[in-house]
Amino acid sequence: ELESASAKLASAKAEAMISSAVNVDGIRVATMETELPVAAVRTLGDDIKSKYADMIAVVSSLVDGKLTLACVCGKDVLAKGIKAPAVLKELAKIVGGGGGGRPDSATAGAKNPEKLGEAFAALPEIVKSLL
Repeated sequence: ELESASAKLASAKAEAMISSAVNVDGIRVATMETELPVAAVRTLGDDIKSKYADMIAVVSSLVDGKLTLACVCGKDVLAKGIKAPAVLKELAKIVGGGGGGRPDSATAGAKNPEKLGEAFAALPEIVKSLL
């Protein structure tokens, strides 16, 4: 029941994230901080990329002091040459850590959770630099 409630809350937060996405040369760029388990964040990311072909979303998971970032890229974003692992590689320069994954979905561990705000603020410029 608790998991279902947190999934509903995450879904509501995801809608807010999508509506507040920043447009970078026709790509919608969005971020969201959560305290959801990584598996739930991945599921949320899969849902976002399947519904929004023009979106890059980075969702964080902070659980027990451990920060994980999940990045998803819709198919229109992939067509412009941007891949999720490349986005996370740039974010990792700010938050420390690293990771990898598929072109449309990747995850990374972060060593400096306190720098998450700075990393999220840099995301539109990172996307622009990858175009």
